[in-house]
Amino acid sequence: GANINKNGELTGIAQYRGMFGDRIRVSVDGAQVSGAGPNSMDAPLSYAPVALLQSLTINRGITPVSAGQETIGGYVEAKTYAGEFTNSGDFSFDGRTYFGAQSINDGIVASGFFSLANRNSIFRAFVMNESADDLEFPGGTIMPSEYKRERFDLGYSYRSGDHEFSIDLARNNTGDAGTPSLPMDILSIDSDLFRSRYSFDGNDYRVTAELFGSDNAHWMSNFHLRRPPQTASMSNDNMRFRQTFAVSDNVGFSLKLEQYVANGSWQYGIDGHFTEHDAVISNPNAGAFYIDNFNGTTRDVLGVFAERSISLSDSIGLDFGARYNRVSADAGEISANLNPMNMAMGMPVMMNNMASMLANRFNGQDLSQVDNNIDWFARFSIYTDNDTTWYMGAARKTRSASYQERYLWIPMEATGGLADGKTYVGTPDLDPEVANELELGFDLETGDFNIYPRLFYKEVSDYIQGTPSTNMTVNQFSMMMANMGMGLPNPLQFTNTEATFYGFDVDADYALSDRLTLRAVASMVRGERDDINDNLYRISPDNMLISLDYRANNWTGTLESITYAEQDRISATNIEQVTDGYSILNMSAMISFDTDTELRLGVENLLDEDYLDHLAAYNRSFNPDIAMRSRMPGLGRNFYARLMWYF
Repeated sequence: GANINKNGELTGIAQYRGMFGDRIRVSVDGAQVSGAGPNSMDAPLSYAPVALLQSLTINRGITPVSAGQETIGGYVEAKTYAGEFTNSGDFSFDGRTYFGAQSINDGIVASGFFSLANRNSIFRAFVMNESADDLEFPGGTIMPSEYKRERFDLGYSYRSGDHEFSIDLARNNTGDAGTPSLPMDILSIDSDLFRSRYSFDGNDYRVTAELFGSDNAHWMSNFHLRRPPQTASMSNDNMRFRQTFAVSDNVGFSLKLEQYVANGSWQYGIDGHFTEHDAVISNPNAGAFYIDNFNGTTRDVLGVFAERSISLSDSIGLDFGARYNRVSADAGEISANLNPMNMAMGMPVMMNNMASMLANRFNGQDLSQVDNNIDWFARFSIYTDNDTTWYMGAARKTRSASYQERYLWIPMEATGGLADGKTYVGTPDLDPEVANELELGFDLETGDFNIYPRLFYKEVSDYIQGTPSTNMTVNQFSMMMANMGMGLPNPLQFTNTEATFYGFDVDADYALSDRLTLRAVASMVRGERDDINDNLYRISPDNMLISLDYRANNWTGTLESITYAEQDRISATNIEQVTDGYSILNMSAMISFDTDTELRLGVENLLDEDYLDHLAAYNRSFNPDIAMRSRMPGLGRNFYARLMWYF
């Protein structure tokens, strides 16, 4: 059921069973990162680069309340490589190097992890550099899609008896990076990350405390990587240059107690996440031009939970829990100057007057909002005698509006990465989404054959969705922007609607022999509006992966086919386009030369299939190979190699 909405090579937004973005909680080593980009150019998973990644785990189905504060759409956990304690008091020097290259964009990555460790301490450091040119597809080149990124980490872990403590600092620097599905590209993202963790294991309990935070600064523009704005007359081009400076600060904590009892365990916890966002739009050709996109917007979540895991018998298990989240949000006053030349009449004067009206309307509203949200879940597991375990679950999950959905006051595309090309305005007093969901499935494990299917149904009240704006000033402003070649007319406003998600996903494997295994993963999801006859936007098409894996003594090989069906269940509200179905063929191999060296080789889209990627949105930059606002193409044939050496 998992997929990814891709707005650029470094801008991937997790999707699970039709929900994506802020509806999915993503943690990186326990830390929740709130990026600076109001369009999620620095989505949470971008802070866990592959060269540092140790594992990526998706919590399947109904998420326990202990996993996080707002998990209405699921939970994804990334863990990075941190080194290991030794069994000796003497320090040893260890590490891992990672080198990678791929043909699709001449991409290269090089990294090194270094640690000095004994039984009590680990001193660690990590450095990474990666870069790539523009991507290729069978019909040409995707411009701009290049990227540059550097990463530097320092950390320390201490262990003594039942106590363990760690602290880590990281610097994540992204340079020029194209996001062709968005109206701007990345000029820079500079992020300082901090996290610390303490745990204590008692005789029948475990205490875990975590503290994390980040400081993120982000520059973006519509002219430094893509062709600058141009009109037929070339008379107003300089006035259409835009750059945005956005910053975010966030800090969070969690404190958990897990108590082990005779027939299971209890978990109790308290957690918090506190964020602030600012973003200012300017024009380098007109120093007096500015728009306060967001000013002092805050979103604070404080939660408490209790969870129980119990064995009712040798074959029946029950997990259940409840959570309370208090979500508070606020924003400072905003303003704008769209008439930097102080003209007495003309288009800039009219737009500036309308912007002033919208600003006054926004500043006059009650911007301070508080939601009191209750979540709960319950899940039965029943083991039968025929190697089958049945699962039945139900849950109530909530999510309060994002800062963009509440406080976007002027028609803009700063929508958390929706990338539908529409401009939006927010609604400060949005009600929280409330999802009631059911899940049913089983695990059948016979040794040679295993299958794990799940059916799910989720009904969401007060689902937050863009609907046609009825505000005359908003609509007129959007129309004037469209006439200047900036955005589309007929803006949307975030409002509360009704929606339903349902479908199934299944994975299975069959051992054809001791060395040969056949695997399959399939998923289907439907996302529908209940208040009107429409589908939800950017829902993953039905898809299936079939793979043949071969295991030898020191190498493995895989041949896989990935098929996506036609997606014609599209959102009319979001002017979504139909995509045809397609299949691509991939091959890969992993060779272990010894216990310390591993080489991975592969080719993706072996037959160089020409197709359109439904989750890659639409082209927003000038490109002779891709029409403006047409669906982004899928990538062409890509040869890649990865080498890891442990020392």
